Amino acid sequence: MLPSTVTPSEFWWIGVLLDMIATLAGTIGKQLLRYAVLTKEMRYYPLGLFFTAVVDPVFDLSAYSFAAQSIIAPCAGMVVVWNVLLAPYTLQEKLTASRLIGAVLVCIGTVIMGLCGNHDEVDRTVAEYIALFSRPAAIIYYALFTLYCGAMTYVILRKGRFASSFAQVALGGSFAGNMFTTKAVVEMADCFRDYDRTAEEIEGCSPNPFLGPTPYLFASVSLALACISLWLLAVGLRDFEALYMITVFEGFMIIFGALSGTAALSTRGWPQLGRRGGAPCGLLYHPFL
Repeated sequence: MLPSTVTPSEFWWIGVLLDMIATLAGTIGKQLLRYAVLTKEMRYYPLGLFFTAVVDPVFDLSAYSFAAQSIIAPCAGMVVVWNVLLAPYTLQEKLTASRLIGAVLVCIGTVIMGLCGNHDEVDRTVAEYIALFSRPAAIIYYALFTLYCGAMTYVILRKGRFASSFAQVALGGSFAGNMFTTKAVVEMADCFRDYDRTAEEIEGCSPNPFLGPTPYLFASVSLALACISLWLLAVGLRDFEALYMITVFEGFMIIFGALSGTAALSTRGWPQLGRRGGAPCGLLYHPFL
């Protein structure tokens, strides 16, 4: 049994608001990448990358400090909503009834998850994260994800333009969804939140995790996945409109965010980690924190 500390998160709504800003910035950045393709103006590429690779992650990481991953991960779907609202005006793309209905459903789902999702925060040590990430369920997920990447790469290299572009953006979204290491790094950074005490004096921070290689390894994995996913999306936006490509990207990101979180951060089988509370909709259950 892993002796983690579970505490109710009173400021989860701040995390949701921060992620709303993050998704808006990410949407603006992705649309700028598409706009650069349409106008052949290369100066929009660095601007789009700034919003997507700098502004978006800064607010996203801040959101993880206030809310559990089960709340923040579904908020990524707001990119679809922002994209549907903005693309007809910024990129002159056609908004169909099905896309509008889809955006409304995503918005409703995000609100429900924010209200009914698990609002507890789990404080884990480096050893506890290593134990979670090295469990059989997590290792099986890593193996299956590797096979999945191989299959998608085959489609990208061997199939037609439409299938190749779809697989490319879907793979980018899949990489972006595997951000459970980001949650780990953000929680470890809490060891420096109390400036009146050293990291070793804060509960769960002895020894200081940043004196070892684990946080830097997790951060490197998160950065690599983010960069690869952004590159795959940027390439895909060269061929098809943003209303289509960004929706595919975000859809696969949410799917693999749930799958990876279940495999790597699932609390099933860990009685202390599995304690839940603080959610106003107690009948709803999410498999990861």
